[in-house]
Amino acid sequence: MKAGVIAAGRGERLCAPSKPLVKIGGRTLIERVLASIGETGASEVAIIINENSLAVRAHVEALPWPFALHWIIETTASSMHSFLRVVETLAADGSDGPFLISTVDTIASPQAFARFMRQAQPCEQAAVVLALTTPRDDEKPLLVRCAPGDSRIIAIGEAAAPSDFATAGIYLVRPSILNEAEPARRDGVDALRVFLARLLDRHYHIAGIPIAEAIDVDRPADVQAAENFLRSAVL
Repeated sequence: MKAGVIAAGRGERLCAPSKPLVKIGGRTLIERVLASIGETGASEVAIIINENSLAVRAHVEALPWPFALHWIIETTASSMHSFLRVVETLAADGSDGPFLISTVDTIASPQAFARFMRQAQPCEQAAVVLALTTPRDDEKPLLVRCAPGDSRIIAIGEAAAPSDFATAGIYLVRPSILNEAEPARRDGVDALRVFLARLLDRHYHIAGIPIAEAIDVDRPADVQAAENFLRSAVL
């Protein structure tokens, strides 16, 4: 299985020179997400970082990992561009996926990624499977609504409000979505949330799998929330 990590953010809201190197519970964000991916049995991982984050590559390569690493060093315009570059890289050899992709700032409980993979695998018709969590106090949660009694997502974003579920920053993706990559870029789509809603509007099958609570580390206050979450997760 192949996986990817979106780690091209600059971390301005965290007031940190490098978001992937922010420490939570004594380990950097990039270490934590790679360890979670390692729990799934992934054989290779593609990581996208921006051109000013070469220290992230040096930090990661100094540690042992149970998978091969591939680097995409590119300063992208948005989360959507980073997401698509990772999918394109993983699919470059003709692999039909699905690929596990995570943002670098997702903090989840131990084995959460592995459980998500096991539960998402039966969704063979889905082009994208989203890990879902509670919205919490996120500034801009991406809300989703599933069909009653079903994993199929029927609304994303404002159209889903109110909802008990928001995306958790973990995705299982099939490369068929790349058919929409160039049209989206051409039309000026500049956010991953908008791209996902566009896929739904174009009748792509998108599913959602609830997981245990996850923390999106975007602001200084999220660091302490993530620390508290990790302590409770291991008790």
